[in-house]
Amino acid sequence: MAHFRLTALITGLLAVSLPGYAEADTIYKFRSPDGTMLFTDRQEMPSGYELLSVRKGWSYTPRALSADLRDLYDPEIRLASHSYGVEPGLIKAVIHAESLFDRNATSRVGAQGLMQLMPQTASFLEVSNSFDPRQNIAGGTRFLSYLMERFDNIEHVLAAYNAGEGNVRRYGGIPPFDETRRYVKKVLELLPRYREHFSGTEQTLAVR
Repeated sequence: MAHFRLTALITGLLAVSLPGYAEADTIYKFRSPDGTMLFTDRQEMPSGYELLSVRKGWSYTPRALSADLRDLYDPEIRLASHSYGVEPGLIKAVIHAESLFDRNATSRVGAQGLMQLMPQTASFLEVSNSFDPRQNIAGGTRFLSYLMERFDNIEHVLAAYNAGEGNVRRYGGIPPFDETRRYVKKVLELLPRYREHFSGTEQTLAVR
């Protein structure tokens, strides 16, 4: 499927985790009596508000990251980079922030694999097995490419990957969610390292 056929529904189906933090914030999604969608960290709302979903990251105990594991998926990253026009350093930084290169990572809400795809999201991205590194990286990269066509600012792209395209547009930038702000900061901190990593082996694609 072409990128433009991915609908806004995808953005509500992607959940991420934050290795390196003890536990991500909980975000509750409510529908107000007039039908307005509301994202909040409040567990209780006035009568008439309908709870639609709860998003929460996973607890994580830091573990050592070996060079072999860190670079294990470079061939799949390069392939996805060339297929979807996303620089390999960005893909690798997202994988690091999402799963710390654990192909079997599963969040509390069911996000799976290296780039932490929810099952519904994986289906839209034509990923049949989210624990297969090549499929997962291709799907996550395709989604990054989709978001990069809609946002010129890399911070907004990352925020949309984490919290959804709709939230970025609703707040006119990075949403006021601690999880999302930490996530964007972490990926941007990792990005220069992985740009340098790939710069010696292939031409780096520019971030759009």
